[in-house]
Amino acid sequence: MIRYAAQAQLNTNPPNVSWKQINTEKFQVIFPSEFEKEAQRVANTLQYLHAPLSHTLGREPRRLPLILQNRNAIANGFVTLAPRHSEFYTMPTQDYTLLGTNRWLDLLSVHEFRHVVQYDKAWQGTSKLAYYLFGDYGLSVANNLALPNWFWEGDAVGTETAFTNSGRGRTPDFDLLYRTNLLNGRNYSYNKQHLGSFKDPVPNHYVLGYHLTTYGRRHYGPEFWGKVVDQAASRFFIPFIFSTAMRYETGYRLPANYRRMQHELDSLWTQQTAQIKPTEATVITKRKSSTYTNYEFPQELSDGSIVALKSGLGDYPHFVKIAADGQEKKLFTPGPINGNAMLSMAQDKIVWSEYEFDPRWQVRTYSVIKYYDVAAGKQHVLQRKTRLAAPAFSPDASKIAAIETSLQNDYTLVILDANTGQELKRLPAPENDFISMPRWAPDGKNIVLLRTAQGRRSISLLNSETGTFTELLAPTTENIGHPVLAGNYVYFNAPYLGIENVFALDVTTRKQFQVTARPFAGINAVVSRDNKQILFNDFTKNGYEVARMENNPSAWVPLENVPDIRIKYYQPLVEQEGNANILTEVPTKVYPVQPYSKFKHIIKPHSWIPGRDVINNTFTATVISQDLLSTTLTSLGYTYNVNEESSRAFADISYQGFYPIINLTGAVGQRAEIENDTISYGWKENSLTAGLQLPLNLTHSRYNESLVIGTSASLTNISGYERPRQALTDQTNGALRSVQYNLAYNRVFTTSKRDLAGRFEQRLAVNYFHTPLKGDYQGSLLAASVRLAFPGLFKHHSFQIGGNYQQQGVENYRFASTLVFPRGYSYRSHQNFSSGFVQYKLPLWYPDLALGPILYFQRLKGNVFFDYGRGWSNRNVYQSDKRYQSVGAELSTDFNFMRLNSVLLTLGVRFSYLPQEKDYAVELLVLDLGF
Repeated sequence: MIRYAAQAQLNTNPPNVSWKQINTEKFQVIFPSEFEKEAQRVANTLQYLHAPLSHTLGREPRRLPLILQNRNAIANGFVTLAPRHSEFYTMPTQDYTLLGTNRWLDLLSVHEFRHVVQYDKAWQGTSKLAYYLFGDYGLSVANNLALPNWFWEGDAVGTETAFTNSGRGRTPDFDLLYRTNLLNGRNYSYNKQHLGSFKDPVPNHYVLGYHLTTYGRRHYGPEFWGKVVDQAASRFFIPFIFSTAMRYETGYRLPANYRRMQHELDSLWTQQTAQIKPTEATVITKRKSSTYTNYEFPQELSDGSIVALKSGLGDYPHFVKIAADGQEKKLFTPGPINGNAMLSMAQDKIVWSEYEFDPRWQVRTYSVIKYYDVAAGKQHVLQRKTRLAAPAFSPDASKIAAIETSLQNDYTLVILDANTGQELKRLPAPENDFISMPRWAPDGKNIVLLRTAQGRRSISLLNSETGTFTELLAPTTENIGHPVLAGNYVYFNAPYLGIENVFALDVTTRKQFQVTARPFAGINAVVSRDNKQILFNDFTKNGYEVARMENNPSAWVPLENVPDIRIKYYQPLVEQEGNANILTEVPTKVYPVQPYSKFKHIIKPHSWIPGRDVINNTFTATVISQDLLSTTLTSLGYTYNVNEESSRAFADISYQGFYPIINLTGAVGQRAEIENDTISYGWKENSLTAGLQLPLNLTHSRYNESLVIGTSASLTNISGYERPRQALTDQTNGALRSVQYNLAYNRVFTTSKRDLAGRFEQRLAVNYFHTPLKGDYQGSLLAASVRLAFPGLFKHHSFQIGGNYQQQGVENYRFASTLVFPRGYSYRSHQNFSSGFVQYKLPLWYPDLALGPILYFQRLKGNVFFDYGRGWSNRNVYQSDKRYQSVGAELSTDFNFMRLNSVLLTLGVRFSYLPQEKDYAVELLVLDLGF
């Protein structure tokens, strides 16, 4: 029987949040009560955008529910189909490369609403039939089969770029990797660009999608993608229908259009780069391999060495120290960093912020301020459960400035005591403009920061003693970032060239100068202690390097002499839409506000799934419901067994709005036994299970840590059974009353993309079943397993050990085993069983090999193992002692099928030798379970 409710954990809020709603003609905006002011603005913005953003796809979408989540410190937003709604995580990012000069909620409104338009555009033809047959799940599957994921995100990025003065399509950082790859001869195939690689750096689907969708509109018109979606969604079941639709509209299939776009971009970017006269610089980092690796945000230590944040295909983010000769030393591995596109250090102390997770409520996250003392080699935690971001040390490291976003979306610069974490001062942003990326001036009194309002950004100087803001750089639509004040200049990143580089602002004359001119990017400047050198990040085909150049203002180029060599690939989109700055005229209507009851709206069916279990020859129909606030998951179903000519009805409900999750499952129906192809016996079987589950996210550092504990009680009653019981596995009339307890603990070290496991992992699972409530059936089962992983001999290798123990207490009922048996053997029942394994996993090859459009192989990996097990019984009437041993190897591959990149599949083969039996076993591996 299929179960949904008890198996799913929803993203929930604490139960004490008071929810309200605004209803417009096209939207239902649901929000916490304290967020009403911003909710009014979002409602006005979305209502205003509804028609213009729908035009080129030719479909105005149905009314949409939107939830504003203001308790999450992670900047995000999404639209989902099951159930159909959108959610905005309202705390803005400090990363200027993502935000641009837009306000965060404006950017989300444009980008995410375009997804709503896309989904409703795809709701046609056989895709609509899939919806009628299966609900939202059916439509979601149809969409994923019909349209590649790069289309959804690329078209949305193009929309945010066309309708605002900002948007990622205007930002050189957005296409940096793609541009660098092409200009260095990395003209990857469509399969590799779309599906990814463990071997080489490949830009994400946002980047590929933006350029492909923009190419389509540049060459085939504004309605081009609407026509492609019409054909693809109408016939989603045809393999590669998207490519076929493109050929129908253009004469070229998708890969051919991709190659033509590559050629066009290569030509444009080559011409652009040819106009750059690179400034001289000395690269400090010395790589040991060509694997793509970034050394970002360089900072100078007192001994002249450099600290940088290292990450890449083969490296999880960690701080390294780079000596004058380029030799590097690992310093410290932080937890999940709150990406601020900046790093601060003073007095050989590095400060940063990490995401901190509420143990129970997934939608409530925080920021925690930490710093690392390089000299002492110690980490310090200053404040937990904050909404602070972008922390920066004062020059003497006695104070920290950070940006706070309140639950009402008010922005404040907060100054903390760096030793105690005590709050010293709060300085609200004028007119509640968005302030970001603060950095102290050398005088320890002033703070330079960015100030964004009305789609424009300026650089301001804040006097921390008086709270006075002084404008240094007038508001501009240019996406500037990373301001650092040294001497008489503010150094900052700017896209004036069309290639992001470092510029300087003279705080006296207010004149601007170009400091670096690097062919791909030269950014994130800091000035050395002696003021003679500038450290910065120089981008190359292998990632960001740390480079050094002379700090010589006389060699800088005045801004008026800097050529504007921007490509403006997006310009045809701007002209097609004809509304380049749509957010300047958003109405300010005040909508009525009403309470929103999560209990009143607890049932919201969204999918209905008919299905068939071929093995058991059963047909099932299930209706699935999930409310908008993700508190309740419910399923109702009916199962018919063709062989037995019997039916059952079942219901599951999981309420997740309280601290423990409450699960309830019930089923009623008939069963029958088949002998000699005829029904011999029939009986009624009713069951009820009630349980509590407590899933906890304990992550607070570089280990991803979780704990799940739960218990449930089950009652299964059998009646009308006529045949006498003949064996232990047979049943008869009576009741099984059982109780289960479970615990699962996981602690996994941060991993890189190439790692097969964390460098250190601990996994523990314990299950106990018994029958303390009496009844007609009695038995028990205790099962426990532990898994440990350690670094292997070489990078990305993993040495793993583990063990299992199980004890069956059988009177007249045997519980189903949860044990993983030694490889090469089928499961055999024992009263007691213990086992262990040792294995070594390693990557063998990153082939990036495509067999046409059908298969694309990304990685080949191996595993050698030794398993041992012992099963025994201590009963007086029967004693046994059986040993199991197997040694062998596994060979598997990670691959994509039919150009579907929603999941990376694993397929392999296992060879086992059983020395006691002197026998061999060969098994097909169709799923990688992690160990």
